[in-house]
Amino acid sequence: MKHWSFHRVVFFVIRITIGPLLKRVMKYKCIKNKGPDAPSLIVSNHTTDLDPALLALGFTRHTYFLASEHAFRNGFPSKLMKFLFDPIPFNKARTDVQAIMDTIRRIKAGANVCIFPEGDRTFTGKTEPISASIAKLAKTCGADLITYHIEGGFFTVPRWAKKMRRGEMKGRVVNRYSAEEIRDITEKQVLELIEKDIFEDAYERQKGRLTRYRGKNLAENIETVLFMCPECKKLGTIRSEGDRFSCDCGLDGVYTETGFLEGDSLPFSTITEWGVWQKEQLAEIVLRAGSEPICFNDNQKLFEVHTTVGKRLIGEGKLQINRDSLQCAGLTFSLKCLTRIVVTGQMTLTFAVIDGSTYEVRSAVPRSALLYREIYRFLLENADEVSA
Repeated sequence: MKHWSFHRVVFFVIRITIGPLLKRVMKYKCIKNKGPDAPSLIVSNHTTDLDPALLALGFTRHTYFLASEHAFRNGFPSKLMKFLFDPIPFNKARTDVQAIMDTIRRIKAGANVCIFPEGDRTFTGKTEPISASIAKLAKTCGADLITYHIEGGFFTVPRWAKKMRRGEMKGRVVNRYSAEEIRDITEKQVLELIEKDIFEDAYERQKGRLTRYRGKNLAENIETVLFMCPECKKLGTIRSEGDRFSCDCGLDGVYTETGFLEGDSLPFSTITEWGVWQKEQLAEIVLRAGSEPICFNDNQKLFEVHTTVGKRLIGEGKLQINRDSLQCAGLTFSLKCLTRIVVTGQMTLTFAVIDGSTYEVRSAVPRSALLYREIYRFLLENADEVSA
């Protein structure tokens, strides 16, 4: 494999030099896993953008990682990342066959490869759904399967937060399954093993510890995740400032250092509970909207994304979604022609079209891209009911 020796040296040098500093900054603890000298497929839950670096500190064998293709469009930093680490690019907005082939190729060449099968960082503290394709890959690659678990990341760097908090993070190997063990069971059984091993419920774990995660402006941009007010049930009305969040209807609350929500009129004490509730409420809102826009945001920028040359500004204007289309900057995209809608970063809405095009919608002010993703998923999963 080209440049593998160089990447192994880089991996070793960074692990023994920058690794200790990263552990102190993130307050991260892990046990190094030497394991048998054989290439492995590593799968882990995903909590922070630094998860690859943190996970690598737990292994002595060189490991490659899959990275979202938007990380390759940042000019010199991306070129440096490619040169030093050569991650495997994959497109979050579509099924990426090339990334799967590259993963198998590197494992067969003798390297470890790590994948975060959620494909996304958690928004609410619970592990995101996992694609069944990870089980097929585990059986196809013919390598040992290692499951890894990271905890504390959701509170250290919440998906919606602008700044890191200092508390506690831990990482550990949960199980190692030999290639023979994986070969002898079904894909469904492999998927069940992975789901069980990497599952994390951040709030359930925090209830028994109440670890403090200290920082400034703890609630800032929380509206990118909490997109519906439980008091007035309106979309996009939550606003944050400092450690507090509120709605025009009078709802008021505080995000505490332990990650719990406090407020006299709050019906929820965790973001997980709020997230489950607001997702359930979308059904009524979508059906009630009829042919009218379900939600919208002004002053949004639409970009067309190209893997090799970056992104190109298409236009600026209103973003809105209704039962059959997504509209932005004067362009209309039929939902039937979209292959996927995902959220990249904190609030960038990324979607792919069946003709191969990929687009991003960016906002200069806090707004929830998660809301659009959840509406799209509901419409996709309930097409018959919505069209009736």
